Amino acid sequence: MNYVHFNKTHKDSLPKPKGDGPNGGRLQSHHGLQQEWAKNNFSQYGYDSKLAPTITVETGKGLPHTIITNAQTARRNERVASGVGKWSTTLQEEMQFMVGDLTKAGFSRDTTSQVLEQQYKMLDKLGVKYERIDY
Repeated sequence: MNYVHFNKTHKDSLPKPKGDGPNGGRLQSHHGLQQEWAKNNFSQYGYDSKLAPTITVETGKGLPHTIITNAQTARRNERVASGVGKWSTTLQEEMQFMVGDLTKAGFSRDTTSQVLEQQYKMLDKLGVKYERIDY
């Protein structure tokens, strides 16, 4: 079973200190929408990664944060190799990727839905237009 803790903001993510999770991985705060993507696409809305909602998950070989990060890196590298911008995907694409990545990392449908709700709340606060993911 994957460990997850929902955080209102990255800067106040728990637990403190992070330490190790129940599966032996280090605990790390993870942004639902990839942090660098959001910085590059939402700066005009006042996005601050420290104030963005996160989940604390385990990182390490075969653990959720690593699985998600590897998928994000592979997609970014494919975009760069194909000559499109590093952060050129749309918000809707990124939210679909987020759902797929969380599922691939072994998170439950309920957890994934809660992460989506975190993102919707943040997007509403920023005034970013989006369509809810049919999940």
